[in-house]
Amino acid sequence: MALLLPNNKKFAFTIIDDTDNGTVENTKPVYDYLYEKGIITTKTVWVYPSRDKFTGGFLQDEGYLKFILDLKDKGYEIALHNVGSGSFSRKEIIEGIEIFNKLIGYYPKMQINHASNPDNIYWGIERYNSIVKLIVKILFGDKRSYYGNKENSDYFWGDVCKEKIKYIRNLVFNDINTYKIDKKMPYLIKNKSIYSNYWFSSSDAHTVEEFNHLVNPKNIDQLVRENGICIVYTHFASGFVDKNGDLDSVFKKNIDYLSKKNGWFVPASILLDYMQSQRKDEYASSFYLNKLEIKWLLDRIVKKIRFGR
Repeated sequence: MALLLPNNKKFAFTIIDDTDNGTVENTKPVYDYLYEKGIITTKTVWVYPSRDKFTGGFLQDEGYLKFILDLKDKGYEIALHNVGSGSFSRKEIIEGIEIFNKLIGYYPKMQINHASNPDNIYWGIERYNSIVKLIVKILFGDKRSYYGNKENSDYFWGDVCKEKIKYIRNLVFNDINTYKIDKKMPYLIKNKSIYSNYWFSSSDAHTVEEFNHLVNPKNIDQLVRENGICIVYTHFASGFVDKNGDLDSVFKKNIDYLSKKNGWFVPASILLDYMQSQRKDEYASSFYLNKLEIKWLLDRIVKKIRFGR
């Protein structure tokens, strides 16, 4: 059964932009076009400069901060992608979240765990609840450990996460209708409830190629027909803008098509707040989480075959 949306909207659509390698130059044209079309979304940020292989803007850079504050003033949600890329101590993390609040004007409502940051919350193999945990180890060889929720670690900030952060992104899927795959989101996970609140799913569109494959007229029509809810997870720095500063033409056409539909285009946390308000809080069952994880694994295999990623 479809979720009734405000103002008789037929569907809901939003985007979470992962800040990896993102700069003003390679993401601003995307936001300019989205704003022109009335599509308001969520932008993740780092507070500190990167300490590893990733590049990109950060809040302590004056020019980048100006860009982010302009987005905030236009209604875009500013969310956290950890305080930076690489290793940051508990002290730096806590200070970074306070810096975020001082510069942005509010605490981040959403945390997106970043790559192999040791301060990720309930991440890596610990993320899974089923046999998928073993399969992921075998197929992907992910043996990394994460310590954001480990009390004795130098990277522990789970208490702050529980207090400040409402939503954490979990699994991603290939279907444009995220809600069709995960009808319980945002949900609570009992064995992760000490240092986290709500978890949610999203639709995977890592690069511009994958975004255009997901958000095309045929799939948009499907989303409208199903009165669906789509939370796209993507990286605007991954090919959306070329070296000349021009925005991908297929992306523009797809967004133009989308914007003409009767959709509710709001930041991810506003959408999740609304979804949460429509049901009683409950823990997702082991059966439900297992089903999601198996679906995620199958989708990952398809994505690997289709895009080599």
